[in-house]
Amino acid sequence: MTAGSTLLVCFDGLRRDRATAERMPRLARFIAGGSDMINARSVFPSETRVASTSTVTGCAPGLHGLVANQFIHRAVTPDGLFNTADHKALARADALGLLIDRESLGQRLARAGKRFAVVTTATPGATTMMSYGAARLGQPVFSVYPGVGTPDLMKKAADHFGPVPAGATPNTARIDYATRVLTEMVYPQHRPDLSIFWMSDPDITSHGFGIDAAETIAAQRGCDDAFGRILDWWEAGDGPENIVVMSDHGHITGSAKLDLAAALPEYAPWLSPGRFAGLYLPEPTVGSITAAVERLAREPFCGLILVTLPGDPEGTVPGALPASALGGGHARSAPVSFTLRGFPAPTEGAPESCLFTGGIEAGGGIHGGLTRGELHTVLAGSGPAFRAGFVSETPCWLPDIAPTLLTILGLPTDGTSGRALAEALAAGDGAAPTVGRRTLSARLGGYEQGVEQWLVDGRPITDFGWSSGQNGMPA
Repeated sequence: MTAGSTLLVCFDGLRRDRATAERMPRLARFIAGGSDMINARSVFPSETRVASTSTVTGCAPGLHGLVANQFIHRAVTPDGLFNTADHKALARADALGLLIDRESLGQRLARAGKRFAVVTTATPGATTMMSYGAARLGQPVFSVYPGVGTPDLMKKAADHFGPVPAGATPNTARIDYATRVLTEMVYPQHRPDLSIFWMSDPDITSHGFGIDAAETIAAQRGCDDAFGRILDWWEAGDGPENIVVMSDHGHITGSAKLDLAAALPEYAPWLSPGRFAGLYLPEPTVGSITAAVERLAREPFCGLILVTLPGDPEGTVPGALPASALGGGHARSAPVSFTLRGFPAPTEGAPESCLFTGGIEAGGGIHGGLTRGELHTVLAGSGPAFRAGFVSETPCWLPDIAPTLLTILGLPTDGTSGRALAEALAAGDGAAPTVGRRTLSARLGGYEQGVEQWLVDGRPITDFGWSSGQNGMPA
């Protein structure tokens, strides 16, 4: 092991309140034994490729520029949507210098002469973003998808372990295979100073079956078993010094499917649909943006509405909030973006629900919005770099992960917008930052929305958002 060496393990789509000892006993024990950040949050939109990019850049989407899982990006995709699940589309954007605007962890480590590796069962797009720059830098990447990982590592894994199992829900067989690649090949052969291990469950099984379905619980247990083997290997002294666990977002329940293009026919050519949707107006002026906000505010399917005004990213119009206040507002952001309506949990402990478009069936898991169930994530660390048995109530979010990892490795954090979680680190003085609260709100006619945020040393972190009728708020 090298000093400060760390493994970051992500459980994709794991809600914090579903990371229980009953479903995931090894994870629960790990969290309890280390530093547990109980008020960790995702970014907005709470989508995987956005989240993975924020994790490795230490920046919000408004700074790194990967603004949604899919969006209109005419310089790269002249017709249709730029889909970040497609690693070839990402490569086209990267070749044009139009992908992301901040350094990744892999690039930072290479510049410092340190080793970095990624092992993942995530989609090709998510793998590309969490390992951004790795191919050019010769850093090892293993993916369960052909043509995505490092060719030499992929071939060695196939020769040694056999072919990658078929994808499934639960995706336990692929996760088990990747666990062996991590512990039996990547660490012994490459000895990374920092590595990322990303599990595609419970996310993909939640999408297919729902948050509390038997299949999703089985997926969580499969992830926990794999993590248990990683812990056994780590405790035997064969891996890194430290382990950090995280989830990138949570899930809520998709209650009813909506044809968004049919609901907004006049905007259909410029629409990027989803739980989080964008209107890429052909002539985004204050007048056209205002008209779009007024149209959306009258629709019962609309949740929160945000705007990015040309030349004034912090500005707004009646009925909307500035996207920049929630970490958005990049030049590639839609002038008008909105979530589909969400609804409070019907009973205590049940998940919230929302309208959704395409992809899944009613009852399946959904994310991308601003409910607590989508934003509340897992974040904890253990090893010599972390305080043991420590619970931190200080709010934090995905952009804080990279500067924390860089601090553990003794590297500078300049260029990140997050902060190192010094209160959780053994070498820190234990002093927590100053935390305050603020509410952002907007009203237009009978439509009302709001966002609750913490201010951590003055930096906003979103707790949750609501619109008329959501989260128990009055209509």
